Amino acid sequence: MALRIVATLVVLALFAGPCTGDDFPSLLSTNASIAIILDREYLGAEYDKTVEETKNIVEKLIRENLKNGGLIVKYYSWTSINLKRDFSAVLSVSNCKNTWEIYQEAVRERLVMMSITDPDCPRLPAHNAIMIPRSDGTSNSFDEVSQIILDMKGSRSINWRTATLLYDQVFDSEISRCILSLLEDREGIKPLTLTEFKINAPTHSWEKRKEIRKTLLGIPTTYTGKNFIAIVSVGTLTLLMEISKDLKLVNPSAQWLYLLPYTDQFSSNFTSSSTIINEGDNVAFVYNAGSTGQNCTVNVLCYMEKYLLHFIRSISKLIREEQVVFGQISDEEWEIIRPTKMERKNKILAMIKAAITSKDECNKCSYWKIQSAETWGYVYRTDFLSEGLDPLERKKYSMLDIGYWSPQDGFMLTDALFPHAQYGFRGVQLVFYSYHNPPWQFVSYNESGSPMINSGVVYDVLNELSRKLNFTYTMVIAQSVEVNGSAIEGNASAIFDVKAISSDIPQEIFNTLVSNKILMAAIGSTVNEKQKKFVSFTDPISIQTYSFVISRPRELSRVLLFLSPFGPDTWLCLAAAVALMGPVLCAINKLSPYYEAHNKSTETGLGKMNNCFWYIYGALLQQGGLYLPYADSGRIIIGTWWLVVLVIVTTYCGNLVAFLTFPKIDIPVNRIMQLLRNDRGMTWSIRKGTFLEEILMDSTEPKYEQLYKGSLLISEVTDELMKRIEAGQHVHIDWRNNLRYLMKRQYLRTDRCDFTLSTDEFLDEQIALVMPKDSPYLELVNEEIKRMHQFGFIQRWVAQYLPAKDKCSGSSRVMDVQNHTVNSSDMAGSYWILLLGFIGGLTIFLCEFAVHRYRLHQASKKAMMEYKE
Repeated sequence: MALRIVATLVVLALFAGPCTGDDFPSLLSTNASIAIILDREYLGAEYDKTVEETKNIVEKLIRENLKNGGLIVKYYSWTSINLKRDFSAVLSVSNCKNTWEIYQEAVRERLVMMSITDPDCPRLPAHNAIMIPRSDGTSNSFDEVSQIILDMKGSRSINWRTATLLYDQVFDSEISRCILSLLEDREGIKPLTLTEFKINAPTHSWEKRKEIRKTLLGIPTTYTGKNFIAIVSVGTLTLLMEISKDLKLVNPSAQWLYLLPYTDQFSSNFTSSSTIINEGDNVAFVYNAGSTGQNCTVNVLCYMEKYLLHFIRSISKLIREEQVVFGQISDEEWEIIRPTKMERKNKILAMIKAAITSKDECNKCSYWKIQSAETWGYVYRTDFLSEGLDPLERKKYSMLDIGYWSPQDGFMLTDALFPHAQYGFRGVQLVFYSYHNPPWQFVSYNESGSPMINSGVVYDVLNELSRKLNFTYTMVIAQSVEVNGSAIEGNASAIFDVKAISSDIPQEIFNTLVSNKILMAAIGSTVNEKQKKFVSFTDPISIQTYSFVISRPRELSRVLLFLSPFGPDTWLCLAAAVALMGPVLCAINKLSPYYEAHNKSTETGLGKMNNCFWYIYGALLQQGGLYLPYADSGRIIIGTWWLVVLVIVTTYCGNLVAFLTFPKIDIPVNRIMQLLRNDRGMTWSIRKGTFLEEILMDSTEPKYEQLYKGSLLISEVTDELMKRIEAGQHVHIDWRNNLRYLMKRQYLRTDRCDFTLSTDEFLDEQIALVMPKDSPYLELVNEEIKRMHQFGFIQRWVAQYLPAKDKCSGSSRVMDVQNHTVNSSDMAGSYWILLLGFIGGLTIFLCEFAVHRYRLHQASKKAMMEYKE
């Protein structure tokens, strides 16, 4: 059945007829048209009455409100219609399935879609359509919960992947509708994994408390997540909030949404107790605030009339606006600037929504309020801090009216449902305490003479936290800033000062943390097990290892360089070989029958022991000899010796070149055990009042006990101590990074690389931020610190505050390989050999001369005696 109603005077047309896309004819071609679908099967016995009254409403509205243009209205009793027939809009009254099918077709044709459908139907996307779930106004308020959940998911007010549903036993028979709504997966609605728990409702309060605790303890939050939806009565609400807080299920990482269907006796100050909502909670409430003291009957025709009224007014206004523009330009210009079908559709939808939003005159009983607790930073906010005010008496939250729900408008929010989950601390200004402690915090004075923190690892971490968690801060310097007795003027003067580098918590800051007056101390502090009783430490922002600084190993004397290619055992074996080969060669020559057979003397040449020795020695030095064996046996001995000499000389020359290129370095003390058993009489020192002293004092490990007993406790590294370290008589134990500052200071002073670091690193010391004991934000800050480590932020920040690399930065074990020119120090051993050779030769010469003179004297004496006789 179809009925066409045309206004008396058609002045302008709003949309084109059969054209598609943006290729419309001119504005004056046709009338606007709307398809009204009244599903006979869906309306049942009310169909005929509804159709008749709808026609009367349409005639009246067109006559009274359509001042410009014309409107063609077509009625259909079925839903399978062709929307390509020149329609501008469609109004449907049908079930959920048919409504979505009509919507899909309307979207393709770019039509204005208005619909009235079943309850528990996912609302059509607000940017493309207007939908109202049908309600007669006589049902109980719990029936609306499932639709609220659907609208909440459809508007993406919750964007969860997992959720835990808690509900009162009184809702057990109807909870399935809510579960289906939570599991809904449709266009614009994200599916989620749901875990449900029923809260039994014993008669006595203490039994109910016990039941709630049992239920909450059974929730495996590791797998189910930390998102909770609680559909409970007012009586269960307070108990559930208190027990969940007691079990630490309410924290900044968790989100709790409470749906309260029955609120007849609901008090407006239900969250006034500070024990229910505390600092750091993410809690939101959706509760029934509708009125039941008046007629709550809801008529479908009322909504249809409102839809049609505002649709007709919208097209009339739009035609009038376009008519004004059309009258001022040519047809060709109009074809260029005229709105497209999609643009007109969006304008009409916007005008209709603006007219009906927050003005539901057809259902004045269904109305739910939405509130959320603003809690983050309330205890620490500067505008709430008062001197002497006990932390328990400070304001911990405020309730925000962030929206409402009604069948017509759906889930309407003016702010995020969980403001802190989306916006962090929401720009709140906090106070942090700090002090000068390089490289974690650098304090300098501004132009007005006020101390300020403007650099340091903690400063960079704090800035990143403020950016991610959305807060601002004011820094309070907890103590006067002095370096070597004078106030600093900038970072450069303090960056190499080892005395300033500490990780203790000043008493003023410690007391402030214990009294829970600040969210966090902006300091890098050593994680101390004793202090954990009073404060909480975050995950480490850095781990400092201990090492010791020693005198840089020096190059050993090169006088005996010529002996370096071979070890002592090799030289001994070589000397033994030379000593043995002479007698062996002599014996072979004397005993060989060759000489007897050929009648050759064995008393000359290699038949003499001294000739054999000098021949073997000369061959070792690659020199020839005057004599060669005649026998083959002797020649084989000599040939074998030549081969051995070839290998020895080649090996010696190769190693000698290597030792000339890479000088031999003194063996440094690089490990703790080397230091403890050193035979050089070296001493060592550690700083007083440090983590190292405390650990060594309490340690039961023998090497650490010995290290502590033999250590010299100092308050600072003096110049005298530096001289002893440089002389190789002392080592200083401290953070490896602290020792780098020490080395840099020494290098700037002397322009020499006098110190080096040991290779041994021991006793990791964790540096972390400090927060009040059991702070609700500890896990949140730890997650951000973990992210900074994963992205390498903290590693880069720590590196940029370390001393810049210089020629002393390399390891003492690695020497630069350069083209080395042999100098006099390299040849000193050769000169000494030559000198010793001359001295030896001269000594023997003198001995020979003396022996010769002695023999001459003895001969002359003997001759004289014979003459006398």
